[in-house]
Amino acid sequence: MRLRRLLPCLTIVCLAASGWAQENRGTTEVTVKGKKISINYGRPSLRGRDLLSMAPVGTVWRLGMNEATQIDTAGDLMVGGKAVPAAKYTLWLKKTGDNSWTLNFHPKTGVWGVPELKEGYVAELPLKFEKAGDSAEQVTITLSEAKGNAVVKIQWGTLLLSGSMGVK
Repeated sequence: MRLRRLLPCLTIVCLAASGWAQENRGTTEVTVKGKKISINYGRPSLRGRDLLSMAPVGTVWRLGMNEATQIDTAGDLMVGGKAVPAAKYTLWLKKTGDNSWTLNFHPKTGVWGVPELKEGYVAELPLKFEKAGDSAEQVTITLSEAKGNAVVKIQWGTLLLSGSMGVK
């Protein structure tokens, strides 16, 4: 009898949690040269913090929250001069200087939490650093096409990072 009363409550809690998780995930996609590229990522909020500017040089961030950000590409990519075969990869952001960052591709997927992957990256994309005119409370990643390349933009607060990948 108690189980029948508890089941509707559990259902409501599960549905609410599922909706919250979906609101805190983002996706972006683009088709370049007939090849679909998509990124699925967590969207942490700043809540008054300025975490990225406080990160020391050498910091590696799994870019997002909860499950690591994942890129799925149907086409082979050229990333920072290296060929990256069509597949799924996790994306990691590395602060390489005071105002310089790279977007690193790792073949290990399904990564949760905060483990920093120290080795095994297949490519890194140098990113252009700028200050955005507006502020994004949540991490926002966009993909677009420009001259046959896939352009990725990452914004959190007023930090705006961008880079371009070739698509074969």
